[in-house]
Amino acid sequence: MAFVADFADRIESHGLQILSGIGPLKAVLLLIGGLAAFYLLVRHAEITLALFFLIGLIKGDERLASMPADLTVVVGGTVLLGVCVRLISGKRELALPREYLLYLPLLTMMVLSLTYTPDLAGGVDKTLRFLCLTSIGIVSPFVLFDSVARLKNFLIAMALGGLAIAINSLAMLGGSNRLVSPSGLNTELGAASAIAMIVIWSLWFPEWPFIKRALLYPVLGVLGVALIGSGGRFANVSAVLCLVLGTFLCRKLFVDVAVIGGLGALLLPLIWIPEASFEYLRSLTHPPQAMGTRNDLMALGVTMFSDHPFFGVGIQGFRFLSPNPLTYNYPHNLILELGSELGVLAAFSFVAIAACAFWEIWKQLQDPGQVRHSTVITVFLLLIFVFLDAMVSGDINDLRFMWFVFGLPYVLRTLQASRTVIVLNGFGSEFASAGGDSARHG
Repeated sequence: MAFVADFADRIESHGLQILSGIGPLKAVLLLIGGLAAFYLLVRHAEITLALFFLIGLIKGDERLASMPADLTVVVGGTVLLGVCVRLISGKRELALPREYLLYLPLLTMMVLSLTYTPDLAGGVDKTLRFLCLTSIGIVSPFVLFDSVARLKNFLIAMALGGLAIAINSLAMLGGSNRLVSPSGLNTELGAASAIAMIVIWSLWFPEWPFIKRALLYPVLGVLGVALIGSGGRFANVSAVLCLVLGTFLCRKLFVDVAVIGGLGALLLPLIWIPEASFEYLRSLTHPPQAMGTRNDLMALGVTMFSDHPFFGVGIQGFRFLSPNPLTYNYPHNLILELGSELGVLAAFSFVAIAACAFWEIWKQLQDPGQVRHSTVITVFLLLIFVFLDAMVSGDINDLRFMWFVFGLPYVLRTLQASRTVIVLNGFGSEFASAGGDSARHG
């Protein structure tokens, strides 16, 4: 209630400031435009969901500092409203896959650990963020994605958002620092650019002829420059790995690899990517240097996990018990984070959730009727990318997109089952009609 009251006060004061600087006609037009935008965001909540995952890369921009509320909360609330509208209208039902029972041990340990965590306030905050924000990406796809087209809309929005952020970062070319997103984040810029490249490479390119694919080479070039310029070492490695796997899954893309590789070798030296970006990437040749402070963070996570294997030290306890809470905030490995804070049951729960997601998408890749669908390949590559990312960065709430991607194999399974039922029902109707005609003629 206190949060709602504070939010309302800030909306009111901020709104009055805006209205005092413009005339009544402009105020009415602004209100109409805002309501229209809100309507579209609710109606096309799958697009809003993409914005939910991207907004963190934007909201730190100083030009948005005067916003009266946290944009992640605002966009997340809009997604939830879109979900509720679909449920209340009866257009969709919330049917979660049985594999989601694996979340119960994780949630149980999260709540139970609040009784012994050394940082109760931090633990409550982290738990509520997971339950109220991160869970949006876990649950909402099963309501919002009622067709493959809506899933593709979401993926296209993610690609376009990543492209816009990449274009924004190009203004830093020629400088001395690595490229960043509008929020000043290096690794997140690399991740957004990599995800956009993966979507383009696996969702569109397998279905397009060469000439049409060639038209998007400049787009891949912009994303590649942003990815390299960010200096995100693991984003670069994971992106290359996913693009190589995507090429083997669609052999005609070997032609694109040859052409893009040649163009890149010619043009990359002409682009003023900061030397700092290359210095970060060169550290990949020395793995201990590339890991940096992550070695110490992971070592501390192993120590806490081994000392408290069954219950952990309590949620958010890693930061509280670390020697430097600003730097040693989480182990940068999700298994170690869950194990050190919540114990072996939570860590095993995460491993089982990931394993089931990979097993489901692997079965779809083996299905001759499914493997040709570019969405299956895209989800497979995104699963690889987000899992590798979880092994070297982020905490349970930073990795909202990862939890979301873990649910996509089951979304595809549900959509495939729906298509099968529709086809069978149609076949049954045709068969009954043919039978009736036969009877009449007989």
